[in-house]
Amino acid sequence: MATDEETKPVSTDLPVHPKPQNEDFDIVATYRSLLSSDREITMPIAAIESLIEFLSVTPYVTSMELVEKVKHQKALLLASAPNPLPILAGADLFEQFLLRSLRPPPAASSSSNLTEPMSFDQTREHLVANKQLFAQRAQAARDNIAIWGTRYVSDEKIVLTAGGSRTVTKILLRAATDQSKHFKVIYITEPTNTRSQAAVDELRQAGLEVETIVPNKVAYVLANQKKINLVLVGTEAIMQNGGIISGMGTAQLAALVKAIPGGMKRFYVAAETHKIVRKTPIAYPIVKKMGVRQRDITRFENIGVDLNNELVKEQLLQESDEVDYTDPELIDGIITEQGVKMTWQIWELVDDYI
Repeated sequence: MATDEETKPVSTDLPVHPKPQNEDFDIVATYRSLLSSDREITMPIAAIESLIEFLSVTPYVTSMELVEKVKHQKALLLASAPNPLPILAGADLFEQFLLRSLRPPPAASSSSNLTEPMSFDQTREHLVANKQLFAQRAQAARDNIAIWGTRYVSDEKIVLTAGGSRTVTKILLRAATDQSKHFKVIYITEPTNTRSQAAVDELRQAGLEVETIVPNKVAYVLANQKKINLVLVGTEAIMQNGGIISGMGTAQLAALVKAIPGGMKRFYVAAETHKIVRKTPIAYPIVKKMGVRQRDITRFENIGVDLNNELVKEQLLQESDEVDYTDPELIDGIITEQGVKMTWQIWELVDDYI
């Protein structure tokens, strides 16, 4: 006798659902609100949480329709940011999970123990229920990076840093708690750089000796301060080839480290693996070709442009937020929560925050 499950009619019609609830959803406003309300959240994680928020107000649709809707929201987010690469890193992770969850297993493997694909409702419920975990995992990743990074801070030496990276600050603060290490910090900054100044204040409050220098003194200090053995920076995005997109001047700093005679200084990057962008530059790239919108002085594009115009300000990165590309050959290692990796190992990292 057939069971109730066997006798249930199979309908090809979509179930009747209430009117869509996401007509007024603004993913850009959601993303910006997340960043402004939580100083610790990274841009990739904010992008993931914004897409989950969109999913939470999305009514039932087919898998294909859902993927297309997510792609549309992702495109809106990318278009809203003068530097879309950090958003792309997070949005790609989210999209990969979504596709993996909704895709049925291969027919040839139907007899195996592969996990069955989740339904739309299961996927949505899983993501919404675990939304708060993403920021927590990012914080845990930063804590693990601090553990790895502390090993590279040496007793009686000096760390040179710049950029106001929260991850770098975490490493230095943890190293400061090690009673066996007595080190100093030289911070490259300017009075107008509030993010770097905040990092300097935090390090000093923790009891560290921190000296500040302006950028035009970097070469002089590298050449004459023999106790510098570690140059440590954060980054906004890691390219799949191990290069990084970071604050303007990072590439110059890395090049100077390699150019100074002696070879005892090392250039390391500290970053969470969720910042990896699945893009590989073909050659030494101009960041504009990678979707970053900022003034391109190589083409004199700012001549005759009113840089104080509000529309121009919205479309281009502000000078304090401009970025450059640092080639992997200039980087000695990338400190991640999964350990310290050589740049050529980055492509092997598969990180899943979902």
